[in-house]
Amino acid sequence: MIEKYRIKRKIQEFKKVYRIRYWHKVPHITLVYNFSPKEGVKNWELANIIKKVASKYNLRDLWFYYDGFEFNKGRNGYVLAFRIEPSQKLRRLRAELYNSLKPHILERPDVVKFNGANEDEFWFHATIGYRLSERDRELLSNYLKTIEDEYFMSYPLRISLLRNSKIAYEYDTATGKILSRQKALSKKTYSEMIKEYRKIFDIESNPPNSNSGIWLISDTHFDHENIIKYCARPFADVREMNRIILRNWNNTIQSSDTVYFLGDMSFGRRSKNPLYWLQKLNGRVKYIYGNHDSIQLGKNQEVVVYRGYKFLLVHDPKNMGNMKKFDGWIIHGHVHNNELRKYPFIDTKKRTINVCVEVINYKPISLDEIVTLIQRNEGGLIYRPC
Repeated sequence: MIEKYRIKRKIQEFKKVYRIRYWHKVPHITLVYNFSPKEGVKNWELANIIKKVASKYNLRDLWFYYDGFEFNKGRNGYVLAFRIEPSQKLRRLRAELYNSLKPHILERPDVVKFNGANEDEFWFHATIGYRLSERDRELLSNYLKTIEDEYFMSYPLRISLLRNSKIAYEYDTATGKILSRQKALSKKTYSEMIKEYRKIFDIESNPPNSNSGIWLISDTHFDHENIIKYCARPFADVREMNRIILRNWNNTIQSSDTVYFLGDMSFGRRSKNPLYWLQKLNGRVKYIYGNHDSIQLGKNQEVVVYRGYKFLLVHDPKNMGNMKKFDGWIIHGHVHNNELRKYPFIDTKKRTINVCVEVINYKPISLDEIVTLIQRNEGGLIYRPC
């Protein structure tokens, strides 16, 4: 749900570059293919089966990654899709969901083998285009070599029951409610879901106490409404985003703490300049200038030595000026959650640390916590600070 705009935008990119005749307007992951209720079985009964199965699972365990792109050969040509890498619990949920629905549905004969695939064999994907020829596949394969892979984590916030390709009911995994079509499409219901999502993932909770007094954060983008869609931020609107990020900061930071802010405080034609927001934020803020900052504040970069580690603080990791041969760790912002394969939260091999708000749960993170995570995960990648 949260990333729907981001995925639709990527599909539109494919359409602009190469004309795809058959494509999915609404991105989705199919869990059970082409079926109808048996005689006497109501859609409401099927929706309750979905709820009974899905409610047994913790949403935090049902993660999946959009992990690049892939082709698959079907009866009517090739399918181009987002590759989906699901958690084992999501695989288990899908299999249990199918087995629970099976006695109550009639399946189209050609999909029985797909629906009945075991947990580890079912093809999780989100279709971009289908009925593609060999020539189509070749042209699109060449195009894929020129673009950045999609790579980010998500969760199945809605499980939809479709009738004639339209929503009959949806099960909201965050709130635990069955939604009619009208409620499923309601902005109010979406806002309630997002609010519950933030509770489940501790987005509004206070971090553990830290005695370091040194914190980092980047790219708050206050007042930037479109960033919610572009980076799949879990907020219903820009006012809610502003309020929660501001509150998270002030609930985390004491007046005596030092906060290194790595650029892009606010953005947009009607946005307030960074000085307005700095007056509202706790702590002694040391500013690293970002490419979207409307006024020149602070420095372009700074070196911090802490607990035996040397850190270079910059906004854009691709623009390090005269520090390209820096032999320590790079802490940066700028890339948000758009290039997680290159710039995860922490890459202990390349020694980069991404402190954009989307990556650190929308609140400042202490330098102590970063150092501790580095020491525990030498030689690996960390995609979340928790």
